Amino acid sequence: MSKGLTESPEARREGVLERLSRLMAWSAGGAILFCAVLVSLDVFARNIFNDNLFESFEITIYLYAVTVAFSFSFALTTKTHIRIDVVYARFPTIGRAILDLIALAMLTALSIILAYFAWSLTIESFGLPGPGNYGAVSASDLAVPLVIPQSVWALGLTWFAFVCVIYMLRGLYSFGRGDLAAVTALIGIEQREGEAELEETLSIVKEGDPPSGGGTT
Repeated sequence: MSKGLTESPEARREGVLERLSRLMAWSAGGAILFCAVLVSLDVFARNIFNDNLFESFEITIYLYAVTVAFSFSFALTTKTHIRIDVVYARFPTIGRAILDLIALAMLTALSIILAYFAWSLTIESFGLPGPGNYGAVSASDLAVPLVIPQSVWALGLTWFAFVCVIYMLRGLYSFGRGDLAAVTALIGIEQREGEAELEETLSIVKEGDPPSGGGTT
């Protein structure tokens, strides 16, 4: 068990949760590409037929919400959520591990709250009167039953909450065993990541400096 926890981030991402999160992120990217195509077709339709044949505005709203929800877990498993490490980097290893767990605990609580209210909204929409048996529908020509996009959106947030809980349990397990390196590999900001970003920034600044002996003519 400890071997799996101390594997490199590349190896760790090969787990079931990481694979599924990556697949969902790729699917979300495909949905965004579909939105772009749909909007482009609607632009042509408005110019040629003076009509919105594809109803891209409403469809893209639903798809954007769904794609964002299903992308959260991928951001967590790849540690691409934005974190400010100015103070974090000054703590010792155990202090950074504690901050990592606190940050993940807050994110887990937020994800559970989001999933809860998403399902509450879905159930409420389903319970409202509508023209069919699916509750409330959108006030548009498509008349989409709101329970359909809302339930998919809630499912994405639920998956995110589930991944957060699993990562929280993994982090607590590693911390309880005293394996701080595993905590950092799982949810922390590794020192080499910060150093790489600093070196990249310095190289960009250096490349942007004018030659020392040069001048304008």
